Amino acid sequence: MLPPEALLFPSSFTNHNNMSFVSFLIILILLFPTLADADCNPDEKDSLLSFATNFPNHNWSSTEDCCSWAGISCDDKRYQVIRLSIPDRGLRGVIPSSLQNLTSLSFINLSCNFLSGPIPDGLFSSFNNLHTIDLSYNRLSGHLPHTWPPTLQVLNLSSNHFDGTIQTTNLQSFQSMITLNISNNSFTGTIPPSICSNSPALVNLDFSLNHFTGNIPQGFGTCSNLVVLSLGSNRLTGQIPTDISCALSLQHLLLQGNYLMGKIDESITNLTNLRSLVLFGNMLSGSIPHNIGKLSLLEKLELHTNLLNGTLPLSLVNCTKLQLLILRLNSLGGRLSDFNFSGFSQLTKVDLLKNQFSGELPKSLFSCKSLTAIRLARNM
Repeated sequence: MLPPEALLFPSSFTNHNNMSFVSFLIILILLFPTLADADCNPDEKDSLLSFATNFPNHNWSSTEDCCSWAGISCDDKRYQVIRLSIPDRGLRGVIPSSLQNLTSLSFINLSCNFLSGPIPDGLFSSFNNLHTIDLSYNRLSGHLPHTWPPTLQVLNLSSNHFDGTIQTTNLQSFQSMITLNISNNSFTGTIPPSICSNSPALVNLDFSLNHFTGNIPQGFGTCSNLVVLSLGSNRLTGQIPTDISCALSLQHLLLQGNYLMGKIDESITNLTNLRSLVLFGNMLSGSIPHNIGKLSLLEKLELHTNLLNGTLPLSLVNCTKLQLLILRLNSLGGRLSDFNFSGFSQLTKVDLLKNQFSGELPKSLFSCKSLTAIRLARNM
């Protein structure tokens, strides 16, 4: 029979090893403070406290580790500040210059506040890892700075008071850009043709709700990753560039509320990933592309308030995922009763107001079980 476990080794041997182990732990604690005792970089803490002095309502305690402050995230060693996220906190005034001392930041979100004044040129130039800047929904003004971190992937300046033109020099730092949103500002001038060559990885581009003029430039067809192209509600003129049909990843083409004219080229049906084709409020003429049925993933077709004529293309029945069919205020015609709506199981709204359609109300419309609104008034 074996003796009790405690008697397997002499007690003096056990005590000696216990004391050695305890000594080892004490040395580790002295040499390597635990994460609980660690604090963020003192210089960065001072910069954050300086940043906070501009915003009296923002309460960060100088006695606490800044890595524990609301809106602050540090790296795995809890040493360097890598994220500053304080949206919708009522921040007012200009962006403090102390922000440029936080050079380890990779993410900045100051959206939905009341920040005002310009972004100083070079404010972000010292950042080597910054990939996201969100300053949307503030009151910032002035021109778009020329210098940005080359690592920047997401820039959201939407819903501010920026103005001035967008020059090629503004885009030279955007080599890594994936999402560029400057919508709902007061930018003017033409849209630079070098956007895609400067930002070949671009996925989302939103220049809507500004005062851009001139033609939509050629070159968007080279944006092989582009998913969203939103240029609506500007003062753009000319025709829709045919090379857009080469941007085969495009899912949302939003060009509404401009002064575009000419035909909707048949080549647009090459965009077989398209979910939204929104071209309303222009001066487009001619017929709806004959092969629009190639856009089998289409969910929104909004072509109202143009000068379109001809009939509904029969191939449209292939767009079985269609939810919105808005064609009002055109000169489209033909016997509407000849068109078969029965395949549109997801269709919620049909608006054909004030065209030149004839015939009876199509019975196939009643098989559209998701339909909530039909408007056919003022036709023949």
